[in-house]
Amino acid sequence: MVSKGWKLSPETRAKMSASKTGRKLSAETRVKMSARVVLPETRAKISASVRGIKRSAETRAKMSAWQIGKKLSAETRAKMSASHTGKKRSPFSPETRAKMSAWQIGKKRSAETRAKIGAWQIGKKLSAEHRAKISASNTGKKQSAETIAKKIASHTGKKRSAETRAKMSARVVSPETRAKLKAYANKPEVLEKSRERRLHLVFPTKDTELEKKLQELLKANNIQFTKHKPILGQPDIFIEPNICIFADGDYWHGWDYLQGKDYSNEPKFNNEYFENKIKYDQGITTGLEAKGYKVLRLWKHEVYKEPQKCLDRIQALL
Repeated sequence: MVSKGWKLSPETRAKMSASKTGRKLSAETRVKMSARVVLPETRAKISASVRGIKRSAETRAKMSAWQIGKKLSAETRAKMSASHTGKKRSPFSPETRAKMSAWQIGKKRSAETRAKIGAWQIGKKLSAEHRAKISASNTGKKQSAETIAKKIASHTGKKRSAETRAKMSARVVSPETRAKLKAYANKPEVLEKSRERRLHLVFPTKDTELEKKLQELLKANNIQFTKHKPILGQPDIFIEPNICIFADGDYWHGWDYLQGKDYSNEPKFNNEYFENKIKYDQGITTGLEAKGYKVLRLWKHEVYKEPQKCLDRIQALL
């Protein structure tokens, strides 16, 4: 072709663009263009001519800017969707997948975009084949400590609406699904991971007033300690090398019950509850001592009324 390799001046390109701006094709013309059939040989030539072409950063930026804010009509979107339905694309190369992944990293979507994505997913059912692929791609994948921390933080203190809670409550899980979930949760490796993860979770998330009082007592006497060490029972105070101190509330850990207070008429926190709680605490103490730790349990009334005696007991273990 005579024009092959020619470059149009900016003025010429501007004129061509202006001549088409606002131009509306007649319905007849659009029908003709839509009905036009491009031969397979022609499509192959077009595809081959553009394959491997690398556009400059400037060109890519212009193409991107041209698309920003552009809204496709519902009709156009429906046509695009229909043209892709049932189509199987050849898998992307590892290099292409890596580029796509890097492009997404750190990308922040607006609240509006996130809402649209969420609404688009509601009620969508994935095929068994699709679910199997997702499961296979995640099997053996280990998330970083940073990612896990972000996930926990994103759910901490999150309150779901009454509507969401009602939907979750009404959701029916089939017996087969429940059996699968139970079998998975009882796997030895899953149980071990759950135990390890639980050791690093602090409940409640903030120190209680009793714990703060005990911490102040130790700081005032220059005793170094760490809080909530991730070992059996997660001691409130840990002093190297092996001293575990628990600050037990009089009510919650059963001191009042041991003094003869009757809770038999209470629906939940009754006598049976406190008996189980006391046994649980004893089990933690026994388990830690069997591992070579020194365990000291201090009641709330002791810390508040006799802080010096509590300090003496701690220093005796040092």
